[in-house]
Amino acid sequence: MKTKFLIAFFLFFTFQAFSQEDEFEPSGKPFARIFANFHQGITGSATDQAAFELVRGYLGYEYSFSPEFYAKINLDVGSPDDLSPLSKIRRYAYFKNAYLRYTNADLQIEFGLIGLKQFKLQETIWERRYLMKTIVDEHRLGSSADLGVNFHYKFSPKIDADFTMMNGEGYSSLQMDDVFKYSLGTTFRVPRNFTSRVVFDIMHDEISETTLTIFTSYDFRKKWNIAGEFVLRQNDGWKANRDIYAWSFYGKYNLTDKYQLFARYDKIESNILEGETLPWRLADDGTALVAGIQFKPINNIKMALNYHDWYPWAANMEGGGFIFLDLEVKM
Repeated sequence: MKTKFLIAFFLFFTFQAFSQEDEFEPSGKPFARIFANFHQGITGSATDQAAFELVRGYLGYEYSFSPEFYAKINLDVGSPDDLSPLSKIRRYAYFKNAYLRYTNADLQIEFGLIGLKQFKLQETIWERRYLMKTIVDEHRLGSSADLGVNFHYKFSPKIDADFTMMNGEGYSSLQMDDVFKYSLGTTFRVPRNFTSRVVFDIMHDEISETTLTIFTSYDFRKKWNIAGEFVLRQNDGWKANRDIYAWSFYGKYNLTDKYQLFARYDKIESNILEGETLPWRLADDGTALVAGIQFKPINNIKMALNYHDWYPWAANMEGGGFIFLDLEVKM
């Protein structure tokens, strides 16, 4: 009797598996995304600056081969950060993503030019990548994509963890040496309405460059949200005792389904080296403020009228404030 039951049980699940395979139809779709803005300087060194700007465009294709296998290729079309202001009109295309993903129950593995999970959660909660990057990405304390492999495991609906091995140079650079960056992170959604993440990165070359990121967010009935992030980079550029401290606080309030108020405050600073009197990267230290209102006429279009300023801490540098009208379009 047991033998018959086991045979029936095996045949049932075999039939179920084949049925699921038969039901699944491989499919793919193209996608595109555009970031654009108009900005006008109103204070400090920004008063004589005004322009329409196409900041960035993404073009790509995604394809599901089966319930387990998925691939994505994504071109990032924009101007590299190292170009002079007079050369910003030039556009260069980079592979932002080109990877294969395997999913099996709670395990997910990505290999290739992958989107990194180090600050993906922050970017999702911030919601406004089209007008400003998260603080880690904005100040090059990490990259949003890199060549490597990621393992992500979901222990429960409230906690998951991920491990990444990558080149460490970002998606717009090639690395031919044997120095890799390793990242270990965990996300947990307790207590109620809180979402938090801790990530530690390490990259060793004679000495270790490390980055610790701590993030937490509180959401109240999808009406408003407040979030905070702290980043500690030690031995930046593999130079001993050169540390960077960064804080970012942001929040939003939903007036209606289409209108949303938002604000963000960033602060970044470096330490003073022994024998010196000023921080070692004073020219890049400072604070930033962004505040405005977002309008979403339909799901795939966002517009934001906002004030954006940067105040450097160096006494010989002048800050400036802008009024921005930013646009994001998804296709």
